[in-house]
Amino acid sequence: MANGTADEYVFVPLVNDVNYEYNDQTLTLSKNSATIKIKILDNNKHITKIKENKNKENKNKVDINNILVLTGYAIDENSLGLVHTLDPCDYVKGILVNGIIEPNGEKKRSGQNLSKQEIIFSKAEVMNKLYFIRKFNVDLQNDIKINLITESKHVGKTNYRSLKIDNKNEIEEFKKKIKGITKLYGIDKEEDINNLVEKLSDIINYYSI
Repeated sequence: MANGTADEYVFVPLVNDVNYEYNDQTLTLSKNSATIKIKILDNNKHITKIKENKNKENKNKVDINNILVLTGYAIDENSLGLVHTLDPCDYVKGILVNGIIEPNGEKKRSGQNLSKQEIIFSKAEVMNKLYFIRKFNVDLQNDIKINLITESKHVGKTNYRSLKIDNKNEIEEFKKKIKGITKLYGIDKEEDINNLVEKLSDIINYYSI
């Protein structure tokens, strides 16, 4: 890298049945006994943007940009570890936030082999090399380092999943689970949160293993 510095980012997968909590600048993902803690560094630097739409005539209450599609990976829904399958048809979608995985910030059950993987991208190539949906160019000041929580695991059949939001009860349950994401991005109006849930249910799907 030319300037020797890189801004730190973490890929946060959006998957079923995960609780996302945000307190004291820490975003915590938890499911069963699996926990991942991410220290947020600067809210203004997130590559994935979620914000209120100020145009009162627009039915879209929130705008979502730069959801990252991580191809060639599936997710272990128990450990929340990303498994590299090498199959370009496999993918996991999520948000890319400016932060670091806290030391010992990933708790795992015995028998799980979680580790942190780092990938460094030139700032000039981030928007070209990474696959974003609802793409919107961002002005990066430095190269970026993306941190992933990965798992070494036998690669077998992968399964297509989508967010399970089909009825009012599931909507209310999902709203509770993503409180940390809405809090992280400052989305606090009920109608905005409902619109965010609707959009995520439309665009988020992934492969599990």
